[in-house]
Amino acid sequence: MAPGANVDRQGAVAATGALLTADGTRLTPRHIGLLGVAGLAEVPLLRQPRVCLAIAGAVRSDTAADSGGPMIRAAIERDGGIVIESALAEAFAATGADIVIIIGGAGTGREGGSAAAPAASGALDIRGVALIPGETTGFGRIAAGVPVVLLPDPPAACLWSYELFAGRAIRRLGGRDPGLPYRKRTMTIARKIVSSIGMTEICPVSLRTECEIEPIPGFIESGLMGAVAADGFVVVPEASEGYPRGASVTAYLYDAR
Repeated sequence: MAPGANVDRQGAVAATGALLTADGTRLTPRHIGLLGVAGLAEVPLLRQPRVCLAIAGAVRSDTAADSGGPMIRAAIERDGGIVIESALAEAFAATGADIVIIIGGAGTGREGGSAAAPAASGALDIRGVALIPGETTGFGRIAAGVPVVLLPDPPAACLWSYELFAGRAIRRLGGRDPGLPYRKRTMTIARKIVSSIGMTEICPVSLRTECEIEPIPGFIESGLMGAVAADGFVVVPEASEGYPRGASVTAYLYDAR
């Protein structure tokens, strides 16, 4: 046998003090195996956030299709949350949840009934935001102190209200990056994007070339088709009237292609 054959030398896997895995990492079998090699039987973890999901407003009727429930349920699971479905009344007593999400009834008219409930039993801190789509998003707390996010009825507004607010909270609760879960890339606009001062607007875009994007009909005109038909989107901040042709912008792309 040659000297040193079949001998694992100290420090060959990792030097003393080396980082084995970073904070916020979702542990896989390979991570768990490495921790075992290092002799670590226990490590501090963040459990998956428990999300109470309830449906209110127009989607509660027998004649209206529930598109928001399945859509937001899938988004919560994507973001690492555990969905607890409940009736609206039960949602305001969801002491076992880390966050409560209510779809529908966040408006200011007769459909705004669910917004009154946290105000009566807890607190309704924000009712409406400067976001297109998603103006009627609301925020509050139930009596037990658990945060509540009220998502709008319209499917496109429901989606973006979740992505920019509720989803961010769930990702943070689970120790993940709270930013939007899409690939970011700096690209050039082939046609100008027009937006309104004072409102943050989500504008769907399609890929024109490898480096260029162009706007397509927005969510106000096409609803969720604006998300399905697009390759990604651009977030226009509230202080901007949009972007001229040829401007460089940050695009969020749905697929890594």
